Amino acid sequence: MMASFVLAGAWPAAADLAPSAPRPAAQVQMAEASSSAAAERGAYTQKAREDMQQWRVKLDQFGESAKAGSNDARKAASQDLDAAWAKTKEASARLETAGEADWEMAKVSFKNASDALTATWTKARATVK
Repeated sequence: MMASFVLAGAWPAAADLAPSAPRPAAQVQMAEASSSAAAERGAYTQKAREDMQQWRVKLDQFGESAKAGSNDARKAASQDLDAAWAKTKEASARLETAGEADWEMAKVSFKNASDALTATWTKARATVK
């Protein structure tokens, strides 16, 4: 009878511990989600870096051709591109430093700045042709 009492007394204590004990499957899912988010963020950031390098080359070439011409439209287009590039560089830098809570906002900001740069580029190219 003593054994029954000891086991019965121990059972509620064990039941109280069970819900708060870590669950390996949940930990694995959290780690996978975190790893997946980190991988997605890394891939997005790497793609942004590559895009920025391509833009740098395009803009440098455009800047050289803008200097060669004395056309006011070419100079204005170059200034517009410089402003759009500055905003895109700033947004790109935020991608690199954004915390988890700010990541989505930084991503949207970069996308918007990049889209604006593309639109400015299209307009500038049409202006100087």
